[in-house]
Amino acid sequence: MGRLGPEAIVCARVLQERGRSVRSIAADLGVDESTVRYRLLRLRAQSPDGRRGKAEACHAHDAVIELWMRQQAAAPGRPEGVRVLYDLLVCEHGFTGTYKSVLRYVRRRMPAPPMRPVRRVETRPGVQAQVDWVQSRPLIIEELSDRPMRLQAFVMTLSHSRMWAVVWSIRQDLLAWLECHNRALTWLGGVPASIRIDNLKTGVAQGAGAWAVLHPGYASYARQLGFIIDPCRVRMPQDKGKVERRGHDVKHLLVREGERFASVAALQTASGQRIDEHAHRLICPVTGSTIHAAWQAEQAVLAPLPMTLPQPFDVQVHRRVGRDSLVAFEGRQYSVPYGHAGGFVEVRGCAGTVEIYRRGDRIACFPRHTACRLLVDQSHYDGVSDGPVIAPAPLGRLARRLVLPRSWELPQITAPAVGLERYQRAVEALS
Repeated sequence: MGRLGPEAIVCARVLQERGRSVRSIAADLGVDESTVRYRLLRLRAQSPDGRRGKAEACHAHDAVIELWMRQQAAAPGRPEGVRVLYDLLVCEHGFTGTYKSVLRYVRRRMPAPPMRPVRRVETRPGVQAQVDWVQSRPLIIEELSDRPMRLQAFVMTLSHSRMWAVVWSIRQDLLAWLECHNRALTWLGGVPASIRIDNLKTGVAQGAGAWAVLHPGYASYARQLGFIIDPCRVRMPQDKGKVERRGHDVKHLLVREGERFASVAALQTASGQRIDEHAHRLICPVTGSTIHAAWQAEQAVLAPLPMTLPQPFDVQVHRRVGRDSLVAFEGRQYSVPYGHAGGFVEVRGCAGTVEIYRRGDRIACFPRHTACRLLVDQSHYDGVSDGPVIAPAPLGRLARRLVLPRSWELPQITAPAVGLERYQRAVEALS
């Protein structure tokens, strides 16, 4: 049930005098019909409000509150919140009322704070994209369950053209976070100069805003693609208002509640088609053209995608390369080119591989979670001496026949016919 202010009560009286029904007046004012009837009855009877004569809950502490308000008015900086006053009254003066009563008392006696207008900015083409997670309405994904379920939608919006990409996911871990980045950037056709994110654990390890300590894995991913991570301020959703707006569209326009899809891939295809339809119809407020047309122009200034996008990973560590050019990771040892011996590398645990990077360049790749505990590629030890690291001694002709080129790829061993006959005779003799 809503409330009616003095202006709305006078408006309701004038409308009733002109023959409008109470029901239609209540519908126009957005309140219940009984509220309009009660207020009109009080207005005709000219009965005063009985609450005006009652003492306020904070009346016994007038002196304390007046002193606090004078201190706040004389303070040079930003005044304290009313919550500080409420805690003072409760802890030191035995106040038993509510915080709302103190807030109403102070608002009636202190002038309203000065208004601080919000600066509206528009970025240049290709400068910024904003990302956020949005939870969908209940959907039915037949390959997952017959019951409605909520999926996570990763939304990326280009700040200039307002073109957006939506990637559906079941998880929100680092692996899904990077995979969604890859797919969204591929859909948008390039990499912006910066990406504004919320203070998620997959993006920010500690702090928030300009003082945030970035997640090392996400920071490494950003360096490899060449964009700057720009975290938002705390409790400031307007810092990424463009993606917040598209997140609202995902909830209410992109998919309908209870809609059925055969799989997540089918949902992704349907979402892409609907985004394309909206982009051809909606107008970009900066250019005046459609969002699709503004996006086509912005693609020319986006940084091109690399030939191969970084593989999403859920673990990244820094390791020192041993003298034998081996790096330890997850209970196994992996070889790297001998030129990196003694230095530090980044080891990433991807979905099915282990990738090793040095200054943003991938120098080795191995299968992950293998039964083999020592994964050595002999090609990492080949080469000529160059720089401070001397090349290892090359393998001779006999050694090349004895050594495994890749230790995790065992060759298929077949016994010779003569050896097999001797083995069978030995088994028969023992039996």
